[in-house]
Amino acid sequence: MLNNYHSPLTIDKKHGASGQSDYTIFYKNKAKLDFEITRPDKNDTSILLCIPAAFTSLDKYDVDGLYICDGTVGNVKRINHSLGGGIEIINGECTIFETHNGKLLTDSLINSITTARGSFFQQICMIDSGKVAHFKPNEMTWRRGIAVFKDGKTAIIESNSPVELATFANDAAAFGVTYLIYTDMGAWDEGWYRNPTNGELVVLGYSKSQTGKQSNWVVFKR
Repeated sequence: MLNNYHSPLTIDKKHGASGQSDYTIFYKNKAKLDFEITRPDKNDTSILLCIPAAFTSLDKYDVDGLYICDGTVGNVKRINHSLGGGIEIINGECTIFETHNGKLLTDSLINSITTARGSFFQQICMIDSGKVAHFKPNEMTWRRGIAVFKDGKTAIIESNSPVELATFANDAAAFGVTYLIYTDMGAWDEGWYRNPTNGELVVLGYSKSQTGKQSNWVVFKR
């Protein structure tokens, strides 16, 4: 426990309209969103929440697809054209958008992010401008993503039960989410946050079997 601990992070619980899962929502509020390719230190008390972000490639165990970290580009020749979404992070705030399977990841876009010393990674775009993406039937597992709500608030949403991608996206839309991008789960799902009331570290995740091979993370920071 940290004495006189104060945190901008707030946590809410909601029941999904599908009836298949409850959800935990971690609101960023005045914290800053950031992308890291070096494992965040649990002893760094400026970090309020940490989760795996982009998928990790299974051949090189590095970031899957194009990424930019604090203005430095990685995998520029390895754009993943099977991933339809991207997230741009500049000055602690994010923009989630559909990349049309990587076609919008032009030199101009990359240069604009690097010039601003911003960050970016590819993932599955689940909701864009309030429109939920179409998903084929898929496995039931725990889901997590970065969300932007109608009121502009940014949060991490996590299902408390296994659900399909479509259920996760539709439940999020019913909560008022207008933009949602997926974050890595399954065997890579381990993350953590600091209890906003006392600063104690709380572990997130269900499988946690590939934590040692995680390659990148999203954090909320002071």
